[in-house]
Amino acid sequence: MKSFDSVKKYLRSVLKIVTTPNWKILYLLLFFLSFAIFWLSGEGHPSYYNYYVRLSDAFLHGRLYLLENPSWLNELIPCDGGFYVVYPPFPAVVMIPLVEVFGASLNQTLVSVFVGSLCVVMACAVARDVGGEGKNEAVHVWSAVLFGFGTIFWYLASVGSAWYLAHVMSVFFLFMAIHETLNRGRPLLVGLLVGASYWCRLPTILTLLFFAVMIVSKQRWNVSKSVLPLLKMFAGASFFVGLNMFYNFIRFGTPFDVACWLIPGILDEPWFSEGLFSLSYIPCNLAAILMGLPVFISEPPFVLPPWTGMAIWVTTPAFIYAFKSNRKEAITWACWLAILAVASVIFCRGCAGWGFGYRYAMDFYPFLYILTVKGMGERIKWHHKVLILLSVLVNLWGILWVNKFGWWAI
Repeated sequence: MKSFDSVKKYLRSVLKIVTTPNWKILYLLLFFLSFAIFWLSGEGHPSYYNYYVRLSDAFLHGRLYLLENPSWLNELIPCDGGFYVVYPPFPAVVMIPLVEVFGASLNQTLVSVFVGSLCVVMACAVARDVGGEGKNEAVHVWSAVLFGFGTIFWYLASVGSAWYLAHVMSVFFLFMAIHETLNRGRPLLVGLLVGASYWCRLPTILTLLFFAVMIVSKQRWNVSKSVLPLLKMFAGASFFVGLNMFYNFIRFGTPFDVACWLIPGILDEPWFSEGLFSLSYIPCNLAAILMGLPVFISEPPFVLPPWTGMAIWVTTPAFIYAFKSNRKEAITWACWLAILAVASVIFCRGCAGWGFGYRYAMDFYPFLYILTVKGMGERIKWHHKVLILLSVLVNLWGILWVNKFGWWAI
């Protein structure tokens, strides 16, 4: 009888080893699988819009401007001796060591694929942080698949143009900040990570609201105890805000972000008829993110993605679970607060962010992802799998139509 019990205990221990994932190995598998998928599903050539590689090369030569203005790089600002790049420069700063080794011929798309694969790993880590290490860890892997391949992140990471690489790197730093917040929670490091995200995509600085709420909630809503960690967090973020102001002052003589306004002819574009930002643009942005649908035609391929954007519930139907996140938990309304803060800016911009889906929403996707993971609960169910797979299929359709065939409805 004792021997039988010992055999049962042994079998249980073996079963536990087999069914409990080795997360280090799983993370490596996720990374390499994501890398292969992103790379193989791309356009098949390095992005022509390699602003960041060129800017990295300029930094290495002691310049803040490019010497050349190729006709296809149409968002450059003329200056004495060259042309300024409009976008926040941190992706170029990150790429400096790579450009030092590989030169100006560095494949910017390959960098995007690499960082995008890291983001899928971080999405899995964040899902574990949010859901806890319960008995059914499959939900964490399914969640990572949802973010990496069931959202427009797949499209952005696989293309790697300047606009898309900025989103990909911004998401990486946001995930790192979220992971730090939900684990050790060092406020200075959290602020630095959010600041790094901001210097890739400026609207993400508003996500500090999420991290501020999480800090105060960890202090059991004791405001006096929260002051010091909040100050540390804002100090970390302020480091990058200060760098950005200094960068702008050197180039334009003002600490403010005026680069986009200085693009020659930018305000002549019909979608900026009221300026770059205006409350009057909110309806058209809401129409894109809520009501943008595929375009049906009478000849092959019959269904086309619209160039002007597509509804978020079409590209990622699994996001519906975000509304099931527990409203009594601080993390739920901290996420919604960050989403609304970022949306209040991006919805006022005159252009919906040309491409597959509504790309500006990527600035708040990490928080919508958290809500979705929370909404799905601790165990993955059949209907979760169905909507995640449907999300993946929609984005696979977009990737094939756009990257491989160039099929758009313009």
